[in-house]
Amino acid sequence: MAGNILISNLTFKYPSMIHPLFENITVNIDENWKLGLLGRNGRGKTTFFKILLGDLDYDGNVQSSFIFKYFPIFPAPDNHLTAEEVLLKENSMIERWELELELSYMDLPAEVLDRDFYVLSGGEQTKILLIELFLNVDTFPLIDEPTNNLDVHGRKVVGDYLNRKKGFIVVSHDQHFLNQFVDHTMAINKESIDVVKGDINTWAYEKKNADELAEEKNHKLHHEINRLETVSKRVGSWGHLREDSSKDAASRRLAAKQMKRSKAIKKRTEEKIVEKQALIHNIETVEALKMRVDQPHKQVFLLRNFSILQNGRSLFEPVNIDVYPSERLFITGKNGAGKTSLLNFILGNGQFEFIGDYQIRLPDKISLLQQQNQLNEDHASILQQLTAEEKQSYLHLLRQLGSKRSSFADRSSEHWSSGEQKKVFLANALLGNHSLFVWDEVTNYLDMMVIDQLIAAINKYKPTMIGVDHNEHFVDSVATKTLELIKRG
Repeated sequence: MAGNILISNLTFKYPSMIHPLFENITVNIDENWKLGLLGRNGRGKTTFFKILLGDLDYDGNVQSSFIFKYFPIFPAPDNHLTAEEVLLKENSMIERWELELELSYMDLPAEVLDRDFYVLSGGEQTKILLIELFLNVDTFPLIDEPTNNLDVHGRKVVGDYLNRKKGFIVVSHDQHFLNQFVDHTMAINKESIDVVKGDINTWAYEKKNADELAEEKNHKLHHEINRLETVSKRVGSWGHLREDSSKDAASRRLAAKQMKRSKAIKKRTEEKIVEKQALIHNIETVEALKMRVDQPHKQVFLLRNFSILQNGRSLFEPVNIDVYPSERLFITGKNGAGKTSLLNFILGNGQFEFIGDYQIRLPDKISLLQQQNQLNEDHASILQQLTAEEKQSYLHLLRQLGSKRSSFADRSSEHWSSGEQKKVFLANALLGNHSLFVWDEVTNYLDMMVIDQLIAAINKYKPTMIGVDHNEHFVDSVATKTLELIKRG
């Protein structure tokens, strides 16, 4: 690869938008950067990728000699390709030993190459597609949310793999994952794009300092705006008073002249107000979330030497665990260890064979957020189920989570980003009073500010919770206990 990505005066908006998503953006991206792309849900990260790929029309200039390649793009299921065929489809000159070397970096055995791609687990498919992305050295990878099918171990492996590479952009909301390899950070803000040399922690530190300076400047600007508004009102009132109090013709002419002058002063003052308002920095702010928690009165469940059986064999090593009111248990383990199966057993979803003993006393009011529940619902279907009062609370929660008021007009949520759609289910899960929160992969697709909102709310209201999540920052921040499932070979 040779050359950089030069973007100048980039402006873009979708036809349905009133204001541009990007306006006069200028940025220079080096060909060797391991660039982390950050931004709130709906801020335009995937749109930025589509612009680089040439899928969208825009104003301005994007100059680059690269062939951009997007992740993830899955092969057609009806082609029945093996993993090796997927890897070689556009890289026919690569030899098998080279593929096996890349597999070893991804903690995958060589025999994976001979298996049908769609027989592989979601995490294995992710790894294969990432390997394919880097086999062609003439392409520049654009990696969109690579962690969604990866457990904690998988995220560590993929993070180490990306650290071996250079020259790519990756979108992720998992700061622990990004900090493994990112050397530059680009953040899409409300009205600008910032580029910082360093990882996510470096960006967060610099942003905090910049926001503090901006807050101080904003305070001074607000004070000056208030002063100018007072001057404008006073001048306007004075002009009207002089005009109304004038009796003879000469006095009226003088009053009219003074009125004209006062209007000119008022206009100049109002122009200054507009100018000052434009200088106010648009700092990212978040509202505190409220969780309505009713603690259960008894122990929620216990497991003793317990394991679920699959084809007569234990799915995971037998476990012992208790969950009491106000405790927050997170079930961890590699993909395929049985985390979701155990969650379904606790909830009574399905029939399971098992060994060991258990007692389960679930309360009546449960906040349920599971991935399978999100397949058949959207913003419109949820709205139909809510009372007028619940709708108000639901829409208020969406606004607190950072969704724009203008988004609500699109009731289907079809054109919302994955993060915006995830907020729909989160807002619904937060409605009403609950004694138990059962959340499976709540942080998938959510931006870092929303994740921090959740952490603050959970630590404040201390709900009783059973969860599965692969975002280490989130789990470490809210879990009072963890249960690791070790898959039996």
